[in-house]
Amino acid sequence: MPAVSIVKRAAAYVTSLMEENLPPTMYFHNLGHTQRVANAVIEIAAHSKLKKQELTILTVAAWFHDTGYLYHYKGHEDTSMIIAGTFLMQHHYNNDFIQQVWDCIEATKVPQSPKNLIQQIICDADMQHFASPDYLKCAHNLKQEWEVHLNKQCSDEEWHKVNLNLLQQHQYFTEYGKTILQAGKEKNIELMKHQA
Repeated sequence: MPAVSIVKRAAAYVTSLMEENLPPTMYFHNLGHTQRVANAVIEIAAHSKLKKQELTILTVAAWFHDTGYLYHYKGHEDTSMIIAGTFLMQHHYNNDFIQQVWDCIEATKVPQSPKNLIQQIICDADMQHFASPDYLKCAHNLKQEWEVHLNKQCSDEEWHKVNLNLLQQHQYFTEYGKTILQAGKEKNIELMKHQA
């Protein structure tokens, strides 16, 4: 089976899964976020020397990395791994391929701990919104989501402080992340300093 088709199939499968089943209260971890992460891994990978197979593993993992949110909020990555594994087994992918997809999803757990380049890429892609010009909107959406799903209430001022701290503590792993994304993140750190 050609590699291109598994990425397309994964994208189509996850898209319909999320469109049909994701609660509307997932203001941040939704299909839009998943699409952005999938696009970001391709963007970051273009600046890294990856083999075709590695890019396939990475992109499939990006599509599945948050599917566990369909079932529960905390520990969603483990469920995402089960969903991805089941899908790949049904498409007759071998254990080594599946394990590498699992390892990429596992690496996105916070605190992130990637062990190789493809894991570093998915970690940076997952936090690409830290560098985004619409970071404030992303942060607002996450605040709303946490209020509903984690029962975490905090004032706007507290939330800005949490975000500023998060941005300052966070580190990108790839060269692309440390240069291109970091520059965008620095702008958002300055923005949050004025908000906090």
